[in-house]
Amino acid sequence: MLHEKLPVYRTAVFFMAFLFSVGLFLWILRPFLYTLVMALILVGLCHPLYLRLVKPCGNRNWMASGLICFALFLGIFVPLVFLITSLSVEVANFYSYLRGALTVDSLNHFIAGHTDKATRLTDMLAHLGVNYNLNDIQNDIIRLSKEAGLWLYNWTGMLAGQIMTFSLHFVLLIMFVYFLLIDGHRVKEYLMALSPLPRDQEDLLLHKFNDMTLAMIVGNGLAAIIQGIIGGFGLAFFNIQSPLLWGTVMAIFAFIPFIGISVVFIPIGAYLLLVGEIAKGIAFLVSFGILSLIVEYLLKPKLVGDRVKVHILLIFISIFGGMATFGLLGIIFGPLITIAFLSMVEIYHKNYGKHLL
Repeated sequence: MLHEKLPVYRTAVFFMAFLFSVGLFLWILRPFLYTLVMALILVGLCHPLYLRLVKPCGNRNWMASGLICFALFLGIFVPLVFLITSLSVEVANFYSYLRGALTVDSLNHFIAGHTDKATRLTDMLAHLGVNYNLNDIQNDIIRLSKEAGLWLYNWTGMLAGQIMTFSLHFVLLIMFVYFLLIDGHRVKEYLMALSPLPRDQEDLLLHKFNDMTLAMIVGNGLAAIIQGIIGGFGLAFFNIQSPLLWGTVMAIFAFIPFIGISVVFIPIGAYLLLVGEIAKGIAFLVSFGILSLIVEYLLKPKLVGDRVKVHILLIFISIFGGMATFGLLGIIFGPLITIAFLSMVEIYHKNYGKHLL
């Protein structure tokens, strides 16, 4: 009996030791896990270009991989460092502007020119049982504006202070991309050999994940960058304070479907209308509305194509849930986790469960 149970015992001990070693290895990788995930995403996006470069480089894989890494350095690291540095300066200026512009005297002067509108607002609130007078409005505007400006100032200062940390992780990112481009096929085969799934399911999962990643990251990413750049120039054209800051905010919110850049341009346009710049406010709202419609309903479908068919509710959950879990990187990681989940669900329905009607 002992000899019959011994192989089972040995197998159980082996898998316990195996899982323990996997856990220790992932624990070692934990400080660089986000960097490794980003490297895998970039490798998946750049691999077709890498294959095209190998032959012109005389079949020298190291040269083709090095060229792609150099392009990533110029296309990602340099612009991001410039953006963070410029943002820290612009947010500091914007914070100083808020502290100087939003004073009791300036608000009194503004309200004096719009007494009828302020009176209608307070009367309407009084009918609703809300005791909210002009002094409350003044105090809340000053307090909220300065708190928002201070938060932006501290947040951007934190980013500027972490440039060295970002630089270190970017160096690791480039190293990961360099070696994964060269030996990626070996790593892929090694990891797939550990998977208990049949090979056709593994290939289907990788194909769908790569396809959806390309659509979500490249499609939404390019659309967001385009809206941020054009939006920044548009803000500068309309002489709006801190165009770089608000253009960056536009690019971030452009990832969120339907809401997009409207979270920035609608309040600015409403402010222009409120202060009496009717023509400028209407022109501002119309031009940015057209930009949003063109990107969301013409450009983005062209970039994304038919690769991704995800319900709008899942996109909202994945983006906001990702940001709550991973911070700003959750804009990328949230949809990717959702894509992986949906891919696994599709494989389950196709091979193990009931087919969807």
